[in-house]
Amino acid sequence: MKKSRNITTVVFIIAMFLFTLFLISCGGGGGSTGDGGTPTISYTGIKDEASIGDDNATDLTTESYTNGSLGSAMSDIAASQTENSEHVYTPRMLKVSNVLKDSLFKVDLTSRSTGTFAGAVSQVTDTIAGSCGGSASYTISVNDETGAFSSSFTYNNYCEGGVIISGSVDFSGQFDVATETFLTFEFSFNNLSTTLGGDSVTVKGNMSFNMTGSPIILTMTILIKDSSINRVYWVKDYRLAITEGVGYADIDISGRFYHPEHGYVTLSTEQVLRLYDLDDYPSSGILLITGKTGAEGGKTKARITFHSSSTYQVEADTNGDGLYDDYGVSNWADL
Repeated sequence: MKKSRNITTVVFIIAMFLFTLFLISCGGGGGSTGDGGTPTISYTGIKDEASIGDDNATDLTTESYTNGSLGSAMSDIAASQTENSEHVYTPRMLKVSNVLKDSLFKVDLTSRSTGTFAGAVSQVTDTIAGSCGGSASYTISVNDETGAFSSSFTYNNYCEGGVIISGSVDFSGQFDVATETFLTFEFSFNNLSTTLGGDSVTVKGNMSFNMTGSPIILTMTILIKDSSINRVYWVKDYRLAITEGVGYADIDISGRFYHPEHGYVTLSTEQVLRLYDLDDYPSSGILLITGKTGAEGGKTKARITFHSSSTYQVEADTNGDGLYDDYGVSNWADL
């Protein structure tokens, strides 16, 4: 039997969400530039399927959920957090996506200029303030007949819920002219700076929301660059189905997570994750990651079980024999 061991270090970071990007051609070095002449983000890590073992099962499960890692820097960041700051362990890109979505919902389309003919395009230009600082200026154009819209936002240290973002984001989607609500929309960004709980990263890619039914569907393909440890993570075709309840959300996750040192794993949800509004971590649910074929002929796998908002358990099948070894129950606070 494989040897069990306690988990001593781990780490992961969002930013559903993070997620981490979209319409990206990853690979190769990064000599080209994006916005403002800043070198564009590219993934140069391992692209093969990861082999899940005792040495990486914990990192891959937790980081697949949170979209990245801070490695040895995590302990210093955690120690500097205040009671009111956002924890970096919270899914980074889910937090970022909510900030972008909510800023779009702040747009007052009732003040837009009304077209004088069928199919006319109306426009609004304004600035909104973040609830905890900073601002975002925007211009949005809406086809008053079809409801199709496009917009550009420029964020300047815009802060919501402890998440601070700076940079430019293009929005497009569908607006219901009758009810004046947004139905579907996509964000596209390059070199967007995000800060969460003292952790600063740069992200590039696309996110899309479908708000027309339940569950709400959030999809993303994103690159996340953590300059503090010189790593770029890749979240590819990451899909979150979010069913909102009173005071909680149920989340079903699927997609791929690329770790630059280990390769990619495929995510699936064995049991839906339940996340209460005031908690940093799910109170229940099981997330499974699958890697390459092991020595016994089956896929190597690992799963993280959320026992409560403060505890979790990692188990792994590191040789593909279908049996999981238990690494024990751990406290999020001990990370």
